[in-house]
Amino acid sequence: MTYKDEKWSKREQTLGDEAEGHFVAWCEAQPLGYVRTGLERPPLQMWKLPHRIRYTPDFLLTKCYVECQGFGRDQIYKLKFEKMNCLHFWNAVHPVSLYVWDSHYQRECFIPLLDFDNILGEPGVSQGKFNEGKAYVAVPADLIFHRGSAAP
Repeated sequence: MTYKDEKWSKREQTLGDEAEGHFVAWCEAQPLGYVRTGLERPPLQMWKLPHRIRYTPDFLLTKCYVECQGFGRDQIYKLKFEKMNCLHFWNAVHPVSLYVWDSHYQRECFIPLLDFDNILGEPGVSQGKFNEGKAYVAVPADLIFHRGSAAP
């Protein structure tokens, strides 16, 4: 069974861990200072928190916030619309970059949120809904890696 086909209760236990781990390894190899700012499965009822708190970017660097997310074999980056809207709020405070981890091809890149927005009108970009009902934008990996860079 692939990750995306597993039940939410199982996926939630490791959500984001792999991409965040690769980001931390990237920072430490630079060396580059970073601070965790996002909530990492806290003992709270997350669904009751305001979206802007729930979707605080994962890390803070001097020059930007970083939101880490990955994808795998399907080569589709899926970003919830409600999360993207909150990232735009944070981008107005301090620039936001997406750290994208491709576990299938073992590759990574950074893309500023506003550059990601420019991809949304490209052919191949679509929309969908996760099993739990959250709407997302689906972006083919190659579009992101074509526009992304090795550092924020």
